[in-house]
Amino acid sequence: MKIVHILTRLLRAGSEENTLLTAARHVAAGHEVILMHGRDVLPEFARALAPGAELVAVPNLVRNLSPVQDPAAFLEIRRLLREIQPDVVHTHQSKAGIIGRFAAASARVPLVVHGVHILPFLGVGPAQKAVYLGLERATARMTDGFIHVSEGMRRACQDHKVGASRQHFVVPSGFELSRFRQAVPPEGWRDLLGLGSDAPRPVVIAMLAVLEPRKRHLELLREIAIFLKQLPELHLVFAGDGHLWSAIEDTIRELDLENQVTLLGYRTDPERIIAMADICIHTAEREGLPRTVLQTLTVGRPVVLFDLPGIEEIITHGVNGFIVPQEDWEGFRERLGQLVSSPERRAAMAAEARATPLDRWDADFMARRTLEIYEELLPRSLLREAPA
Repeated sequence: MKIVHILTRLLRAGSEENTLLTAARHVAAGHEVILMHGRDVLPEFARALAPGAELVAVPNLVRNLSPVQDPAAFLEIRRLLREIQPDVVHTHQSKAGIIGRFAAASARVPLVVHGVHILPFLGVGPAQKAVYLGLERATARMTDGFIHVSEGMRRACQDHKVGASRQHFVVPSGFELSRFRQAVPPEGWRDLLGLGSDAPRPVVIAMLAVLEPRKRHLELLREIAIFLKQLPELHLVFAGDGHLWSAIEDTIRELDLENQVTLLGYRTDPERIIAMADICIHTAEREGLPRTVLQTLTVGRPVVLFDLPGIEEIITHGVNGFIVPQEDWEGFRERLGQLVSSPERRAAMAAEARATPLDRWDADFMARRTLEIYEELLPRSLLREAPA
């Protein structure tokens, strides 16, 4: 089977990692996989996670709306698809999802699938919602199947009449479960936190997320600055990279939090950062089912986060984590304070986190189930030609 994935960006984020892990396993199973991506790309990262998959650049595919580049990207993708003649086009992310599906339909690709990692019409103003929802409904007519990362995403699509019920499937966003189940803190954790050899160990709060506005690092800093200063035994670490790095650095200095907040940058060992932490947090305003939250539970750490569609699939409020209503920063601080002040509560919730059943989030299951959906949807004539 020849499979083309189309992504707006191919950087170090959840939707990209999900796609790359799936692609790697499909290549290993004997399928031809092509990763078609926009201007923003980290090719070394992609090749490391998905060796054997071919990278094809579409320079006009950019994240922001562009009346010049968007039509050019459509024509470019359609031309490439006509040359490649794939059996399956699987789009990801909002921009690539719209342009890629229009291009795939125009190129008469046999099967067009869209991966729903996040829904652009949720958590935005009425005008934006109307535009995004109109585009999603239009492209749904040329989509054979939707693969959602959570039941919450599927329900949101069905509630908003995006596609027919029979088109929607749920495949949890997988990762290497065994790696996180066996995680231990990094050997140099004191150096990472800037601690001397005699300094007492602080209570470590970790947030693993791309440094972009939707994750709300800047709001978090301003909302918990006083909370941190009142509890000097706390240390907050941000693991991740992104274009807000300088703004976050400036805000840390402005709030005089240099001794309590550390920017770690992108880490190839996120499981070790989680294992170093006592508590993990997640403050995204819009998201599918966050992989880092799943990874946090796998390592065995309680999490405090804002409510997201489908989050109740994995977080039982007050048991393995705390779910706070969106924008309720006072409630967020209160729940965080409860965990900080009670080592016994942290330990009990950590044990519940580790006991959370997460086998469905294994990367091998994700790749296998995705392939089954392709085969279920593809015309029978193509199935006869697919590798055994």
